[in-house]
Amino acid sequence: MKRLNGTKIGHFRRVLTSVMLCGVLNTAPMALAAGESWTTRADMPTPRWGLSASVVDGKIYAIGGGQSPFGALLSQMEAYDPVTDTWTKKADMPTRRCFLSTSVVEGKIYAIGGDISANVDTSTVEEYDPATDTWTRRADMPTVRCVLSTSVVNGKIYAIGGLQDPENLPLAVVEVYDPSTDTWTQKADMSQARHGLSTSVIDGKIYAIGGNTSGQAVSTVEVYDPATDNWTRKADMPTARGSLSTCVVNGKIYAIGGCPRSGWGVLSTVEEYNPATDTWTAKPDMPTARLMHSTSVVDGKIYAIGGSVEYWPWTPCAAVEEYEIRFIPADFDRDGIVDIKDLLILIENWGRNEPLVDIAPLPFGDGIVDVLDLEVLMSYWGLKVDDILAHWALDEMEGVVAQDSIGLNNGTLHGGPVWQPAGGTFAGALEFDGIDDYISTPFILDPDQESFSVSTWMKGGAPGQVIISQRDVGNDPGNTWLMVDASYGRLMTRLMHPPFPPLVSESVITDDQWHHVGLVFDFIALHRYLYVDGNQVAKDSDPVAGVGSDGGLTIGADKTLDAASFFSGLIDDVRIYSRVIEP
Repeated sequence: MKRLNGTKIGHFRRVLTSVMLCGVLNTAPMALAAGESWTTRADMPTPRWGLSASVVDGKIYAIGGGQSPFGALLSQMEAYDPVTDTWTKKADMPTRRCFLSTSVVEGKIYAIGGDISANVDTSTVEEYDPATDTWTRRADMPTVRCVLSTSVVNGKIYAIGGLQDPENLPLAVVEVYDPSTDTWTQKADMSQARHGLSTSVIDGKIYAIGGNTSGQAVSTVEVYDPATDNWTRKADMPTARGSLSTCVVNGKIYAIGGCPRSGWGVLSTVEEYNPATDTWTAKPDMPTARLMHSTSVVDGKIYAIGGSVEYWPWTPCAAVEEYEIRFIPADFDRDGIVDIKDLLILIENWGRNEPLVDIAPLPFGDGIVDVLDLEVLMSYWGLKVDDILAHWALDEMEGVVAQDSIGLNNGTLHGGPVWQPAGGTFAGALEFDGIDDYISTPFILDPDQESFSVSTWMKGGAPGQVIISQRDVGNDPGNTWLMVDASYGRLMTRLMHPPFPPLVSESVITDDQWHHVGLVFDFIALHRYLYVDGNQVAKDSDPVAGVGSDGGLTIGADKTLDAASFFSGLIDDVRIYSRVIEP
C-alpha cells in the first residue's frame, strides 16, 4: 500500500475514528494497561556485591564482585540460564576486582575498570569469549577508575563517570572504546561528576541516571548523543540514589534499588522512565532491598542479581529476582491503555513495515500495518490489564508453543495438533484430531476465589468432547469449564461442586460452523452463565459453589485426558478474564 499524504491521513483519521467509535458501541470493553510482577529465581552460587552482569545468547554472565568490605575480591564468573533456572561455573576473570562494569559487543563481554584492592583502582580491560570460555587482555582504559558505568552504541563502548581512589574523587569523564581497533578516545564530559551511576541506551542515546557526588546521592538524569558528542539534562529521577542499576524494556528505562540520598539505607524502589514523554512512574518494589547489584534483560524480563543488603557493613547477597512487565500488543505508546492515541499511531504507520505497530496476526505480525492490525487493536478496546489473565491467539505457523500474547502463560502442545495459519476466525487456528491432541498451560486462576470469564472460538467437535478444563489432583469432574454435552452436542459446563448440577444450554455447537462460546462465573452472585455467539444461552437460577483448583488448564481435552474427551475440530483465540465480561 502506498504511503498516505497529509490530506489523506487527515481524512482517513476522521473516517477510521468514526468506525472505531461505532465498533466500541458494539463490542465489549477491552482495553489493557501494563502490569508487573516479581518472582524469586535460583540463587547465584557465589553471594557478592559490586559485580557486573551481561547477556550473551540468552544467558546472563555474572562477573567479579566482592564479599567483604576489607578484601575478598572475586574473579568468579557464573552463567545463569533463565529457561532452566540454573547456574554454571565459567572461566575466572584474570583480574580479581569489584565495582567494574561490563558490556557486550558482537557476542563478547568486555570487563572494564574497578577496584583491585582496598582504595586501589584499575584501568584494566579484559575480553571474554563465551564460545571458547576464554579471556584476553585488551588496551587499558585511559582513566583509572571504579564504580563507573558502560553502555554500547554502534559497536563502541562508552565508559562514563566513576570514582578515583584514594581521593574519593567523583568523575565526569567519558571515554569510548572501539573493540575493532582496540583503541580509546576521549569524549565530552558529563555536566555533573558522579560515581555509582547507571547508564542505559534507547534509540542510540545514552541515559546517565543517578549516582553519588561528594558523599551524596543525586537524582540527575543526563542524555548523551554520540552523534553530536553533547549532553542534555532530562527530568530528574523521583528518588535520588546511587549504587543503583538500570536496564531497558520496551523502550523504557527501569531504575532499580540503590542507596538513598541520605545514605545509610538500602532501597527496593523501582521507577520507570519514558524518554518519549520525559516522565517517571513508580513501579512495584523489588522484593529484596539492595545496592551495588546488577540487572540484565532476557526475553523482556529483568533479572536483579546479587548486591549488598546492608549499607554498612556490606553484606553479600545471592538473590536473583525476575521482573516481568505485562503489556498489551496494541498499547503502542505503552501508557497502560489501548485508546485513541494508539489508534492514531496505527494510522500514522498505515501501510508501513513498522514492527511496533505490526501486531497481526499475533504474535509476530505479517510485515505491514493494515486492517488486520486495526482489528486486533479493536479487540483490546476498553479493558484494564488486571482484568485479562491470558490470551492465546493461536495464530502461530509452527512449533509446540501456544504463545500467550499477554506474556505470562505460554501453552505447550501435545499429541501434534496442526497449526492452520489461515484457518481461523481471524488469522490462524489450531486443529485437534480428537485422539490425543491438547494444550497444557500453567496455573491461571482458582475459580473458588474470584469471578472470571473465558471465551473461545470453536468449529467442529462431537458430543461428550471437552473444549477447556482445569487440572487438579482430585477426581471431581467439576473443573470442566466448557464442553459439549454427550446427548445432543449442546454447550455445557461442569464448573461446580456436587451436589450442584452441570449447566446445560439448548444451543447445539457441533454443526461444523464457527461459534464464539463463553463461560462466566460470578463469584458474588455464585451464578454461572453460558454464551454462544454473543447471546446468553443458559444461567443458574440458584447459587452454585465453584470448584477450587491450583492446576493449569487443558485445552482440547478433559483434565484426566479421557479418550472420549479429546476435541476434534478447530479452536481459536482463547481468552481468560478476572472479572465478569459478556463474551
